[in-house]
Parts: sequence; C-alpha cells; structure tokens
Amino acid sequence: MTFSGLTRYLTGVLVPVSALRSRESVGIGEFADLPDLARWCASVGLDLIQILPVNDTGWQPSPYSALTAFALHPIYLRISDLPEYAALPQEVREKTDAELTRIRASHESNSRIRYGSLNDEKHSLLRSIFAASVAEGRLNEPLAAEIDSFLGRHSWLLPYAAFKSLKDHHDGAPWTQWTELRDVTPESLDSFAADGRNRLAIQFYAWVQLRLEEQFTRAASEIAALGITLKGDLPILINEDSADAWMHRDYFSTRFRAGSPPDGENALGQNWGLPTYDWSALSRDNYSWWRERLRHAAQFYSAYRIDHVLGFFRVWSVPSRETTGYLGHYVPGATASRQRLNEAGMDDGRIRWLAEPHIRDEWIKNDLGDEGDAVRAIALDQIGDQRLYLLKESIRGERDIDDLGLSDRALGWPHQQYRDRALVRLPDDEFVHVWSFGNCSRFRDLADHEKEPMWHIASRLSAESEDAWEEQGRTILSMMRETTEMLPCAEDLGSIPDCVPGVLESLRILGLRIPRWARRWHEEGQPYIPVADYPFLTVCAPSVHDTSTLRGWWHEEQDKAPFWQSLGLAGDPPTDYTPETARSVLAALMETSAALCVLQMQDLLALSSEHDLGHAEDERVNIPGTMSEFNWGYRMPCTLDRLATDGVLRSVLSPIVEQRRARRVAGLDA
Repeated sequence: MTFSGLTRYLTGVLVPVSALRSRESVGIGEFADLPDLARWCASVGLDLIQILPVNDTGWQPSPYSALTAFALHPIYLRISDLPEYAALPQEVREKTDAELTRIRASHESNSRIRYGSLNDEKHSLLRSIFAASVAEGRLNEPLAAEIDSFLGRHSWLLPYAAFKSLKDHHDGAPWTQWTELRDVTPESLDSFAADGRNRLAIQFYAWVQLRLEEQFTRAASEIAALGITLKGDLPILINEDSADAWMHRDYFSTRFRAGSPPDGENALGQNWGLPTYDWSALSRDNYSWWRERLRHAAQFYSAYRIDHVLGFFRVWSVPSRETTGYLGHYVPGATASRQRLNEAGMDDGRIRWLAEPHIRDEWIKNDLGDEGDAVRAIALDQIGDQRLYLLKESIRGERDIDDLGLSDRALGWPHQQYRDRALVRLPDDEFVHVWSFGNCSRFRDLADHEKEPMWHIASRLSAESEDAWEEQGRTILSMMRETTEMLPCAEDLGSIPDCVPGVLESLRILGLRIPRWARRWHEEGQPYIPVADYPFLTVCAPSVHDTSTLRGWWHEEQDKAPFWQSLGLAGDPPTDYTPETARSVLAALMETSAALCVLQMQDLLALSSEHDLGHAEDERVNIPGTMSEFNWGYRMPCTLDRLATDGVLRSVLSPIVEQRRARRVAGLDA
C-alpha cells in the first residue's frame, strides 16, 4: 500500500492483533477484528493502527521468533469466515460449531492468552475442515486449482509449506536435525513437492496461507477505506530454524549469531541465538529476498516499523560456539592485523598474553579446591614447567566448556577464565579488541605505558568502523526506501553510532523517541527533552511492547517531577496514575513535534477507570530478557463492541486527539 504523506501531525494506537477481543474471535484477536478497531479509531480521531509482527512463529508465542519472514500465523485466522467452513456438510458443520463454541468459552474468561493450547485447538479444527475437502486422498479440483494458482504467485510459499510438512514429519525438530531434505536445493524441493505422498501436506499449509492472506487483505482494505494507516512491524532477524534459513542458506552466516555487547544490565552481553545476514551474498542477488519481503508486507501496510535499525549498520556478531555475547564484535568493523599490532608496540608475546587466557596455578587451588585436579585434567594444558596453564585447544567456545561434564559448582570457573582476554583472534590472523577489554586480568596488571598501545588500537578501530557502518546502513536502507511506497519508521534505540541520525534524516526515515528515555544524557542532571523539541521526522511513543505502560512506569519511577515539568505541567505530579493524571499526561504528549505520536492501547484505556486491570504490571506485553507464559499474553479487558459504545472514554479521548489533529505543519512535501 502507499502512504499518503506527512502533511500533518498523526496520532495512532499500538496494539498486538492478539490482544483484540470481539464476540466473534476465538481466544485471541484475529485479522477480521481489525476493521472494528479501525472504526473505533475513526470515531475518536485516531489516524493510525500499529501492530506487532504477525508471521508464523509455530508454537512460540513471541512474534519476533518467526519460522518465516513471509507466511502469516494461522492463529489469527477467523475459522467461521472460511468458505470451506460454510460448505461443510450439516452434520460436520454442527460438530465444528460446537467445537468453536467450546474453545471460545474455555478461553474467554482468561485474562491473558493461553497460547499453546489455543494454537493446538485451532490447528486441529483447520485440519478437520480441510479434510472435508479431500476424497480418496485427493483435494477437490476447484480448491486444488485455487491453491496451485496461489502457489504460482508466491515464490516463498512452496518452501514454507514443504518446511512445515517436514517439520511435522520430524516431530517439530529443527531442520538441522532432520533425516530427510536437511540440505535442500531447488531441485530437491521440486522433487519433494512432486511426490504424491507429500502433495496433501503441502496443499494444507498453502490453503491456510491463502485464506489468511484473503482475510488480512480484506481487513487492510477496509482500514484504508476508513482513512486509517495500518503500520506493520518487520523484525530484522529470522530464526535459524526457519523456512528462509533452510531454503536460502547462502543468505545467512553459519559462523555467527546476533546479540548485543556487554552493558550495565548485561555484563556478559547478549546472544540472541539468531543467525546474522551475509550481506555480501544478499547484495550479489540485488537484495531480492529483502525486496520480496518488503513487497509482501506492502500488500497490507502503508507504514512499517524497522526493528533494530542499528543492525542494518552493524550487528554484534557472536561466534556460533559461544553462549553469551561477551566475545562478540561488530560486523562490519575494522580489524587489526598482527603487523599493525606489532607496529603499535605489541610484540607477539604481548599479543598472545592478551588474546589467550593464561591461568595461574594458585587460582586453580584457591578457587576450585578439591575439584582443581579434575578441571586441570579435563580443561587445561600446562605451559612447559611454568605454573601457568592455557585452555585446551579443543575449547573453541563456551559451548565446549558446557560439554566438559564438570559439576555445576566448577562449571562457572572455566567460563570465567575463557572470557578473561583483551583481544579476540579472527581468521587470517586479524584481531579485534574485546568490548570490556579493560576487565582482562592480565591487561590490568600492565603498567600504564604498556596499556597505551591497546587503548590506541581500540580507539582507532572504533573510529575506522564508523565509515563501514555508514556505507552499509545507507546502502541497505536506501534499497528498502526505494522498494515500496510504505513509510519506514526506525526503532533506533540503544548505543547509536554517530552516522545513524544523518542517514535516517537524509532518507526521510522516522526515528523513535520514548519520552522516559529521551534525555540530554551529557548535560548536568540529564534533563528530559521536551516533547515539543523532538524532530518532526520521529515517532513519539510513550510506551512500547517491551516497556511498562505509562501507568506502570509512573508507579516504578521515584522522581516523576522532572518528567512532569518537561511536559509543561504545573505543580507537583500526582502520586497515583488516575484517569485524571492520564488525561493531563496524554494531553501534554499531544504537543510533541514528532510527526507520529503512537500510544499503546493500555495507555488510552487508562483514561477510563472501567478498563483498569487492577495491577499495572498486568498491562505489560513483554518483559525483555525473561521467558514465561506471561510474555506476549496481554488481552484487552473489553471487547471491541464495548469499546465502540464507551461514550465516557470517547468524550475524554477525542478532544485530546483533536488538539493534535488541529495543529497543522506548514511547508512539508506530501
């Protein structure tokens, strides 16, 4: 779809499709619910609906753990709208109706989504409905022809359907463990699809995608007809266990996993376990995979969120044998040859001293006690007759340490020693500095003048990397900008390289501002940046799916006064986040000069005490860095029907939105 242009300030709502409730949906929001949400948005003056990713993630509730960058999740399908459902024989239809009613009733009272059981129940119903179109092992001809035509229009669909079929055959195991078609080629895929034994399985998954696309396209068209912008979300990374990584092995790096460097909250960094891209291979193919992905998204959206846009400039790449992100490095990024290190004043002995952990005998005795001998035998090699040890050459990563069979008490010790280095040696005898190289025990023991070459090299490599980051980011984002007419909105949070703001601005890609984090960090007192000072080409989002809601943050924040004052509000901030407080805060946020102001549905519902869930923490969508059934389970406390008739909420929200809508922005190109 085409974005109409930034001719005025726009206001929108962020809500996962899964969070929607209606009288027709079954246990979770469905694509068919979106038009009702859009009608409510139009009634209160909202311009935009932003949703989270809706790709198929299988039995994984996180929408950022996709099995594919293309296929939609079957859990969002409205079964009662299927033409095959309407065509069921009466007896089968009655049984299906009864089962739908049972599933809806069993999930309706749940405050959060029971993802696993609901996914199984809807999948089972889809299987039975599809089976009604099969006779004597063959699908009826009209539906088979419709599916064949759909397969012909989407190059991603056959690999996806085959991947799902093979995953079923292997009891859900990742493709890296398959016994059949593990190493797929276009020819072997065609042979698999041509085998009559596989035809129905492929047709089933293609049929589900056909009906999902129909329902989502219909919903998107109704939303657009109401004058509402639908904004999607494109995760930058894809699971290794995905149809894309299985089919397009050359587009992904097998050597590295993406993550983030150490910081105050994560001293060991993060390893997300997701493969990085081989941008050279993608470039040689004119980024065809990414272009296809963007064009596919443009069937539904006129704007989209670019997840972790910094990863298009550079990604923290962690060797595949590591479990943490500690020994990662940025790719692309400058590296130092051995010769360069020598010229900087570091001889080969010093390089080895800083690049390989050297473990003292007294550490083994003091730290491990009676388990020291076992660790020596399994993990260490002595250096000659010195009281120094190196890790065995077979230990090439943290996973190798995990496989040593050490006791839980002893296991952490070799991990700690393994990470104790200032340099990481790469192939071709190139080196990079460890992000936290100052923590290396042997580096700390050096005299100040001996440390100087290392500090100099680290500073130079960081500066030289900026050019590579800017070149890659500009190239990829330019490709994305030119491929569709959707409005791109970047999630540019974190430690931002100096080159990023300029590239985004030159390409007219919107950045992101989260008011609680938008501060002048280098000024005394780290004051909040007033929302009226945000650049026009940004999105103001008071809360997002990975943060607490405004009400939740209000309860967590100890010193709310500076934020309250930055909004231009007089007096002291209220202690409680009541509907009156919410009205004051949201009205002040509407003064933002950001082109888009997008508020989570929970922050809008806070304007009415009727929709209070009781505890602010229950309003959260996700708590990053945790894994639990709580995450991704948020549901709206009311149905869309009730939302549409809530005159109190409308009477409060509409004037707030209207004050922003009335502010015109002069001199902007459409």
